[in-house]
Amino acid sequence: MMPPLTKIEVLAKRVMEGAQLKTHKYFRIAVPHAITGQQLIALVLERGAPDDEAEASHLASLLLHHGYMFPVIEHGQPFKDDGTLYRLQRPYFWPSQAELVPDVEYAIYLNKRLLRNEQKHGLEEDEVESFNRLADVLAHMWAFIVQQSELQLKQQKEKKKVDKVVFDSEERAFWKIRKPSRGGPNFLEDPYMKIEKKIRRQNAQGYRCLMDRLRFAIKTKPWLKALKASDTMVTWVDQRAEFDPFLHPPQPSNPWISDEASFWNQPTDTSSAEIPTEKRVKRWGLSVQELVKDPIGRQVLETFLESEFSSENIRFWIAIQDLKYAPNEQIYQKAERIREEFLAQGAPAQVNVDNRTLDQTLECISKAKDASQMRFAFYHSEEHVFTLMAKDSYPRFVRSQIYKAVLTAAQQHGTKRLGWRNFVFNMGNYV
Repeated sequence: MMPPLTKIEVLAKRVMEGAQLKTHKYFRIAVPHAITGQQLIALVLERGAPDDEAEASHLASLLLHHGYMFPVIEHGQPFKDDGTLYRLQRPYFWPSQAELVPDVEYAIYLNKRLLRNEQKHGLEEDEVESFNRLADVLAHMWAFIVQQSELQLKQQKEKKKVDKVVFDSEERAFWKIRKPSRGGPNFLEDPYMKIEKKIRRQNAQGYRCLMDRLRFAIKTKPWLKALKASDTMVTWVDQRAEFDPFLHPPQPSNPWISDEASFWNQPTDTSSAEIPTEKRVKRWGLSVQELVKDPIGRQVLETFLESEFSSENIRFWIAIQDLKYAPNEQIYQKAERIREEFLAQGAPAQVNVDNRTLDQTLECISKAKDASQMRFAFYHSEEHVFTLMAKDSYPRFVRSQIYKAVLTAAQQHGTKRLGWRNFVFNMGNYV
């Protein structure tokens, strides 16, 4: 036997699938995405299989009472099977999606209302009282509440006017019946939610219904535009999925956990080992960080920069990395060598840094009191040069023939025992 609220939810889903929502005229006001009481009765008769119109009206009243639909104009009135306009609540605001409504969510909603036009979205007396109470109770996290309400309001402003009107009415109808009470549960949780939890015996059919309901709720989720950070994260994960050993087993596979012996059959001579794998070379194309942390990648980048007469940038960056992890007794000697080779006036491999960055670096060098401070004295010049390589040299490197040649050598690895240098500079001899 299905729990009471689950039966109502199944009926609500069937009504929503068959409803033909359209814009109605109420005096001189256009009411979008609405349906009349008469049309709702016809839908319930068709989809809910009641015995007569009286039972259909009762089922419609239950849908109204439990928040699966709401009146657009006449709030607080019982269901009427006439021309009264109703709007179907989106599944995101159904009781099953919000069994427990935290005070924080209600505080965000009220604060969002205060940020909008007071004449249209002003708070009612009971809402003002709830807002003042929540401001005291949640004072320790009020900055977060304000930030979230501003963010949601900003997202809502990007919607079309009709969508904003509909979502405002849906959200307001939800909070009218689900707002947290003072120290007690929401009226929908007692007794209906508790009764449903007691008699529920979940089975395969119940889980299938839950999955269908969640899929339907995701399709009608109110946020139409994801945050840019979310899009960036999804793109980042998609790009690196190929290199995740949990998603794609690395090659060659571990011989201790598989029957493959390809790991033991790898060539051990240095000339063949100089050619990296295809996956390793492809990883260089993800970001400049992936490129420079690979020893062969740094060598290939240096070869490319030599062709552009700017190899001093990567050599300067590599020298600083070596300085950071050098023993204390070698710090001052290495730092002086870096300064004379790359930063001094008329240096043999002077890097392209502006005067301000150079002055900051030389000041840090002069003020360094011990080896630990001298290790990081070149920080400003290091950041400047690395940013220059990332924004200027790296995009050209990825499009260069050198990178494509190394990638081709990695793809043909094993056909010839040639290092990547031989492949790049003797491409005509590689057959």
